[in-house]
Amino acid sequence: MRPDPRGSNRIFRGSLSVDESPRAARKRAVALRLLQLPVLAVVSIVALAADYMSPGLTPEQLLEKLDTDQAPLVVDVRAPVEFGIAHIPGAINVPVAEIEARLDEFRQSEGVLIYCINGSRTRQAEAILLGADIADLYHLEGTFSAWLKGDYPIEKGGVKKTGW
Repeated sequence: MRPDPRGSNRIFRGSLSVDESPRAARKRAVALRLLQLPVLAVVSIVALAADYMSPGLTPEQLLEKLDTDQAPLVVDVRAPVEFGIAHIPGAINVPVAEIEARLDEFRQSEGVLIYCINGSRTRQAEAILLGADIADLYHLEGTFSAWLKGDYPIEKGGVKKTGW
């Protein structure tokens, strides 16, 4: 089945041509777009994973490190209201907009892990922190969504302004 090259709603099947209503043409176009969505989703996920400039720690790796003396400073870069709903135990809240003003606090740490719910603010924070030469910077692989899906422990409430 191929469309009429002259732009009409006529479809040619072999030597037989059939008129297609505008509604049927729209349905066909929508169906083709829907077939493209899974491919676009995979491409988007691969592109997002490649965007990080810092090494990642899986939720399992972070949980193991939190129980040692090599635990990184865990920083939730989401808005305070999001932090109050749920966050990784022991994390502090430094929204992306406040990171530049608080760079000295990051420099005092032996390692920093940053996270948000989907990775977009983590990437913003990462660019700022790497630009400021913050050493031992990590991101949470799979974002906070992976932490939640993995049923790892969470804390609720109380915005901690500092953890040092």
